[in-house]
Amino acid sequence: MLQRTYTVLLLLACALQAKTSSDSHGDVAEVRPYFFYQALPYGTQVNYNPLNVIINGGYGILQMPQSTSSEYGRRIFDYPYLDWTGDVWQTVGHPIRTINEFGWRDFITTELFPLTLNMKGNQWVPNYFLHLIGGGLHFRATEEWFRLHGFAAPRLWSIGTMVLYHGLSEIVENRGNEDLTVDHLADLLIFDPAGMVLFANDGVCRFFSEKLSLAEWSMQPSINLANGSLENMGQFYVARYPVTSDRKWNVMVHFGLHGMAGVSRRLTEENSVSITGGFLVEDLVEVEPGGAQQVLQGVLTWRVGAFYDRNNSLLASVMLANVPAYRLRLNMYPGVIKIGPLSPGIFISGSSEWVVGIYVSYIPLGAAWGR
Repeated sequence: MLQRTYTVLLLLACALQAKTSSDSHGDVAEVRPYFFYQALPYGTQVNYNPLNVIINGGYGILQMPQSTSSEYGRRIFDYPYLDWTGDVWQTVGHPIRTINEFGWRDFITTELFPLTLNMKGNQWVPNYFLHLIGGGLHFRATEEWFRLHGFAAPRLWSIGTMVLYHGLSEIVENRGNEDLTVDHLADLLIFDPAGMVLFANDGVCRFFSEKLSLAEWSMQPSINLANGSLENMGQFYVARYPVTSDRKWNVMVHFGLHGMAGVSRRLTEENSVSITGGFLVEDLVEVEPGGAQQVLQGVLTWRVGAFYDRNNSLLASVMLANVPAYRLRLNMYPGVIKIGPLSPGIFISGSSEWVVGIYVSYIPLGAAWGR
């Protein structure tokens, strides 16, 4: 089964790369558009690179309080990755058996199609927004990063990055749980590949980047030098749509492990401020604990946020939430503060106990201290 899975991934990679080759002849490849990665020298754009995607995406689930209650907490260098990979493979490596035990009807109605708004059956929500759209954006932005940096076969490099990122995400989310779950199947075998296929199309990318101003506004992950924990990780996305003829006012959504909506005001041709509010996934709990199959449901609480960006590259954000560990999350990205020739990013998070950190764009992990 493992060999067949790798064969499918290889065929997908070859098909997507072949499409790139057929769309590009000679020097035409050099003028292919850059929809999501513009290599801007400030904000989230300057932080963007494949390692940043893998770390923010692979460990994003650790924002939840449950991540600190286990044996390892957020000490990512202590994780038994090999054992945890085996636990996930028990599900992903035997998809038919897993779905048979879960039930095909429940799998289709809760994971694949938005046929219910019941909170106990809305596992499709992160599948569409985070894996299909968010994962698709990262696939295309990472391909553009490799292309701009002169890599041969950038689409193949991007697919490899996505395999690592998505696989790590499921392994860390599962954290050694031996119960079978269809969540990993839907993510790894359906929505993650579908996102890559979808965003391989220039027309789709043009719609999301030009009509909806879709961008990634992810965090600045750092290692806490006091205890070895990973801090300030997480992938987030923004989309905006103009509601006035001069395009100065926009409705906005900001989503990741939360969903917030609000308004965005363009101050100048390049700079905008935004205010949002909504709900944060505070924890994941089993809907019907005790069975052989694990079904997870998000526990929601409130979150509000304010953002300042330049050319859709986030420069500063502040978010408040009803979560003790992350009641406040303040991030300032490169381009705001300058120390000589350097312009690092900084962050502060916490409530009664605080973590502060500094992040340099060309280093995949920043340094933090606190708690």
